[in-house]
Amino acid sequence: MDKLNSWEYCNPSNFEDKLPNPYNFINKVLNTMILNEVYNKIFEIEKYRDDPNYEGHLRTLPPQGIFEIPQLTSISRESSDNLIAAGDSQGNLMILDLIKKIRIAKKETNGKRILMVCLSDREQATDDYRNVCAIGVIHHNDPVVYIYRYRINDNKILLHHTITMSKDNKLISEYPVQIDISKYCQYISIAQFNGCIKVFRIPDIKVENIQNSNQLSNNNSVESHSPIHNQSLSKVSSRFREFQQIGTQQQNTAIQSSPLDVVCTELSDLVYQVKFQGVKKQLNYNGIIEKMKTEGFKEQQVQEEEKQDIKKKLLAPIKKSVEPMIAEEIVYEENDNSIQISDGDYPELKFKALVEFVTERLNFQNGNRTFNSYKQQICVTGIVVGWTNTTILEIHKFTYPSKSALPEYLKFQQAQNNIQQKVKQQIVEIQILYPLSSLAISKNSINLGVGLKQGSVFIYDLILEQEKFYLDKHVSNCTIIKFCEDNRLVSASYDGGVNIYDTQEGKLLCKRTHQFRKGTRMKIEEQKKGLWRIIGMSVSNTGLAVALDFQQEVRIYDVWHGEKIAKLSPQQVMDEKTRIWLTEKPIIACFKNEILISAFFKFDTKQQTTLLIFKIFDNLVNLFPALANIYRKGVAKEKIMNLFQRINKSELLNASFEIPTLQGPPSNQVKNIGQENRTSFQRPGSIHNSNKSNKLNKLPVAFNQNVKQSRAISLIQSLQKSNQSEQQVDFNSSFQSHLPSAFTNRQQKRNSKQVILTKEILHPEEFLLEKEKIQVPFLVKDELQMVQNCRTRNLEKIIRMEKVTNMIQQVGQKLAIEEEKKKQQQRHRQLSVAK
Repeated sequence: MDKLNSWEYCNPSNFEDKLPNPYNFINKVLNTMILNEVYNKIFEIEKYRDDPNYEGHLRTLPPQGIFEIPQLTSISRESSDNLIAAGDSQGNLMILDLIKKIRIAKKETNGKRILMVCLSDREQATDDYRNVCAIGVIHHNDPVVYIYRYRINDNKILLHHTITMSKDNKLISEYPVQIDISKYCQYISIAQFNGCIKVFRIPDIKVENIQNSNQLSNNNSVESHSPIHNQSLSKVSSRFREFQQIGTQQQNTAIQSSPLDVVCTELSDLVYQVKFQGVKKQLNYNGIIEKMKTEGFKEQQVQEEEKQDIKKKLLAPIKKSVEPMIAEEIVYEENDNSIQISDGDYPELKFKALVEFVTERLNFQNGNRTFNSYKQQICVTGIVVGWTNTTILEIHKFTYPSKSALPEYLKFQQAQNNIQQKVKQQIVEIQILYPLSSLAISKNSINLGVGLKQGSVFIYDLILEQEKFYLDKHVSNCTIIKFCEDNRLVSASYDGGVNIYDTQEGKLLCKRTHQFRKGTRMKIEEQKKGLWRIIGMSVSNTGLAVALDFQQEVRIYDVWHGEKIAKLSPQQVMDEKTRIWLTEKPIIACFKNEILISAFFKFDTKQQTTLLIFKIFDNLVNLFPALANIYRKGVAKEKIMNLFQRINKSELLNASFEIPTLQGPPSNQVKNIGQENRTSFQRPGSIHNSNKSNKLNKLPVAFNQNVKQSRAISLIQSLQKSNQSEQQVDFNSSFQSHLPSAFTNRQQKRNSKQVILTKEILHPEEFLLEKEKIQVPFLVKDELQMVQNCRTRNLEKIIRMEKVTNMIQQVGQKLAIEEEKKKQQQRHRQLSVAK
């Protein structure tokens, strides 16, 4: 640009040209290093004032690894050994190791496309086969559900059971659409295309004959390698030697080396079944009026015929007219069950079945003594069933919590005390006003999260069987809802909004649009078309949620603090391939340590799907300086993830954050305040009595204002603001004494309350780095009676409400019929007068 055309050069009040030469350089440095950052922050603040959905400066995180699996269709949840099962369009079933980022095993099935893969393992098993996983698989255009088993380090996927859902291979009505395996590999739920649900029991592997089979295999191996046998083999010809080797191989395969080597069987143990009849078609206001008009016209014709035959009726003897009972035709709306099977995708289900397993806690006492401790064991007792676009939401309980309900490998030597009462097979209906759209259940099976098509979100208490909280609603349909542990709930909507709730207090922590729309409000047409809708979301128990929208944007949310923290990129560093997020049937999974998202790139006009890996811990350390500072001291990763949940967000951004009494390098260790000169060990209760000897009073008052106390200010502030601490504690009250006289000490004891030394004060490193354990209290008999009384009151309330609504509907129908009759009579009179 010409200097003569710039106002700064031609401005008479500008004397920059008279200044020395280093001035321009210094001015540029100030602008780039200081002023530009200040202006950017001011711009972000102004944007936040105008629109709270503005993202600000979000860091873009690249993937840390890739699974090169072409034509991937489905992945399962994570096992206890960081393994997942995956399936592709060619019918291949694979086991992937998330730690090593490799494929461990592969199984070629019937060649049909795999629609869904589900995985569960034998948790808390005491035998050598506790790491055996059960894998459920359904294929496209296949009425059979396959159940495989896999054991680590065996590198074999074995088919154990099959479930044939339909014998008719032409109609699609009974074909499986969705499956889920419960805890401990005990039950499998299968949702069919017509909306029906079936629950089968999966038999456990038999580990009784392991020692016998191992002994037989050892004996065979000894005999085969004996010197006598080798001498006899040397004397025989080569043909006979080959034949004998084949025979020994067949004998070895016939002997079972493990309980996994079994013959595939057909499962017929049907535990429970829920049939879906459909939704009853209800007439609108116009339909009711038309129906009443047609009935009135028929009555008018009958009256005219009666007037013509008055004379005949007078002569005939009077008989009581018996009105025929006309049964109303009930029409139900269902899925298109008459569709024939084709090679294309299944049609979209209007009434999709949503199934979640319900678990309850069973209490066992160690021994027969009254003061012995109790053990808790979780057992599956029922299912929660709902259908989308309907107001049907039910809880089905098919068993009661007892020792017989547990899997076979969970056996206790102690006698069982049934504290909880037996629950018969029952159905609890949950009344909702608007159609259902999404469903989720918490980890402890206490809270049930429900999302409605109208946008409402509420939490249902499964113990008391009543509504717990009605949460802040979305603008449009709540499409996805997920729980994080038991304290957080994340919901996504059709308009592109993401909400995070605190389920303990029923509060809204975050209400954001998934991506900022450049200062313009979303139009109604775009909202109806769903251009910003969330098409995939997953939540990890570590406190992160990942969401993908229709515009191919992926964001990460901090569930504990309710913030949007980063966005993900499908492009890897120093990679020539240009990848794009997959929007049609995307795969999004957020596990304990990894995030998996499907992407694709076009190669020779073919679409190849890849699975991108994002490490949760590495990304959190890069985003938050406080976690990086603690990680440099050699603290384990699991403890740092627990710290991420505990402290405040302002402390996460503090690069100098430290934890007192943290055992690190000697130069970085921080000692307890006021206890540097204490050599003898005392129990915590003796600190209050130490004022008598005036040991603490000899310490100077100004000592507590040193630099070491300032290091713990951030920790104390975060602990005071934390939601986990139930008591507000003064951290320095038990270590300070401002007045050394005995009279003032006595007066302080009388006036002030006794300070309770908690774990937060004495061992802050253990409190912050340990995982918070929320223990569900044991239910005593009196509390069980209280719970049952609450349930009966809720049932009575629901019955009364149903009676009142039915009475109001009947009265309204009668009034409407009477009004229509009066109108018809007036019209008839007017016509008769006119004639």
